[in-house]
Formats: sequence, C-alpha cells, structure tokens
Amino acid sequence: MNNIFFTNPNLKFQVSNGSLTKEQIESVIAQDFKGKDDFVQFYLLQNGVYFTEGAEISTEYFPTDEDQYYELEIESIYRIDQIQKIWEAIKERSSEAKKFMKTHFPFAGNAGGNDFFIEIPTGIVKYVSWEYDLEEGLYNVVANFKSFCLAIKPLE
Repeated sequence: MNNIFFTNPNLKFQVSNGSLTKEQIESVIAQDFKGKDDFVQFYLLQNGVYFTEGAEISTEYFPTDEDQYYELEIESIYRIDQIQKIWEAIKERSSEAKKFMKTHFPFAGNAGGNDFFIEIPTGIVKYVSWEYDLEEGLYNVVANFKSFCLAIKPLE
C-alpha cells in the first residue's frame, strides 16, 4: 500500500478508519508542537493504523551521547478517540505520570502496553516502558512525528 508516511515497501499495515477533519483532530490535540502539520496531515489521511505483521523502530535515529540503542516494537498508531482515552487513563497512574502528561500526549503503542508520546512543544517522540519508573523507562526515539513514521520498519 502506498503511503507518504510509511515508505518501507515491506511494512504491512491496515488503516484503522477513514480520514478525519482538521476540527476533529484539533478537538483532541489542540496544543502546538514542532511537526504538528505532519501529524494533522497523517490523520487527515487515516485515523490510525495497525501493523498486521509487527513493526519496530530504533532509538538510533535520535542524537545522543550514549553508544547503545534499542529496537522498540510498535503495534499501532492510535485512533484519535484512543489518544484521548489513553491520555486520560495515564494521568491516573501516578502523580509523576499526571505531571508528565501535561507536556506529552500518547499517539502509539505496542502489545505490551507501552506507549509512544509526542512532547509538547518540541515535537520529540519518546517511548515509555511502563514496567519501570517513568524516569527509568523513558527513551527518546526520534526528533518528530514524520521521522517516526518514516523510520518504522517490519519486525525482524
């Protein structure tokens, strides 16, 4: 399937729902952040995707002083209604999570219940492994939403 956000020809995915209007997107994600135009464009084309044969993204795309990087599985990019529900649910986890959610919103996740977030206003994509404390389980992934999508590859 041709898609301007997923260029890996071997990546298999299913579009969750049809497109949305800008107003529907803005009703959930009103905040401004770097790369928001690409985020909105994604949802104007499709309201979430499910990676039918699994997918992953590497943290190697984010400039860091560390020499190590991680391959992170991704199951889906959430529908807009899921973003809103998950955002609210995460706020209830702890006071630390509630504080984190003031400057981040979830937009994707894996089968293990871990989430990918966009930081407001930087647009940096982060990953949280919830089996650890928020600080210990937090990883920077890529600089923005479009880079995130372009870096997704089939699960090896």
